[in-house]
Amino acid sequence: MNFDEIRPYRDDEVKEKIRKLLDEEQFAQVVSYVNPDTPFEQIKAAMLQMDSIKAFQSNIIVPMVERLVEKTTNGLEFEGLENLEKGKAYLFVSTHRDIVLDSAFMNYILLKQGYETAEIAIGDNLMTIPWVVDLVKLNKTFIVKRNVAKEDKVEASMQLSGYINETIKNTGESIWIAQRSGRSKDGNDETNPSLIKMFNLGGESNNALENIEQLNIVPVAISYEYNPCDVLTIPELMTVAKGERYEKAPMEDMIHMAKGIEGDKGRVAVSFGRPLNNFTDQLQGIKNRNQLLGAIADKIDEEIHLAYHLMPTNYIAWDLLNDSDKHKENYTAEERTGFQTYMESRITEVEGDMDEIRKTFLSMYANPVENSPVA
Repeated sequence: MNFDEIRPYRDDEVKEKIRKLLDEEQFAQVVSYVNPDTPFEQIKAAMLQMDSIKAFQSNIIVPMVERLVEKTTNGLEFEGLENLEKGKAYLFVSTHRDIVLDSAFMNYILLKQGYETAEIAIGDNLMTIPWVVDLVKLNKTFIVKRNVAKEDKVEASMQLSGYINETIKNTGESIWIAQRSGRSKDGNDETNPSLIKMFNLGGESNNALENIEQLNIVPVAISYEYNPCDVLTIPELMTVAKGERYEKAPMEDMIHMAKGIEGDKGRVAVSFGRPLNNFTDQLQGIKNRNQLLGAIADKIDEEIHLAYHLMPTNYIAWDLLNDSDKHKENYTAEERTGFQTYMESRITEVEGDMDEIRKTFLSMYANPVENSPVA
């Protein structure tokens, strides 16, 4: 099966793609924003010397992420690396809050801790700007075809599954993919069973569980103390809650992408859960394939909810939403007041019934507590 349409760039393509990227004015603006103290010509000269994906990640992506951590967070934490073996390829099935930074923060941690970075799955709906395509493909990103005709969806799923299976089992590279299409804007982290069905398509066995085991799935939970796009998602959440169809505005995804990168996030935590293969013996007795795939998705969710690093804002939102002080030991009075002030200043940007807006806002922060088996 041919994967050239969707695969990341290879080392032998790096020099050509970097030269093309450096000719883009918008790229120069982005680099200058992230690196205000370094002249672009100096960065350009360094980039022209790069001849591998690893060099590009280490010398361009890592410093950019480090500056974003410094400028837009109160620290990046991680836990659960003891669940991974160095040199082993994994399929990281992850929560999805931020379009760009979820995978970037995970890969940054892996690289800094001596692990190989993962290839990143990204939807083609975000690939409307050619230079962005070049940038992400230089950063080990492959394309998930979403904008395809109905009659082509099966073929696209087969190609994607084939690429994931080939990459993990034969190439030996790990992969990051969101647990469902699109971000979990409401804070409910749920794996779509269709994703597990897609993983199975490229397997070589008639036994679906064997195919899934060969992918070495590890659930990953990425949590943000503050979501820079929180109020931007409220209109969509309120529309969907009414049973109506939400139509995105032109460039809405790009606006959210920029806000997610530039906005304040507070503390950020990346938590690696226990490998799914630790629990597959519990699934051996499920003979119906659809039930099995659903049970696998449920198990991934259990591990994500268990690993999820809850922040004070999550506990505060739950207590405010439920008119409770159940979780008061997890935050200070100052943190509660600060969150309330933050919320009231943010929701004024949204038109509509203020009580409903406030409830929607609190729910997106409170749902991770609601889902947690230990909260």
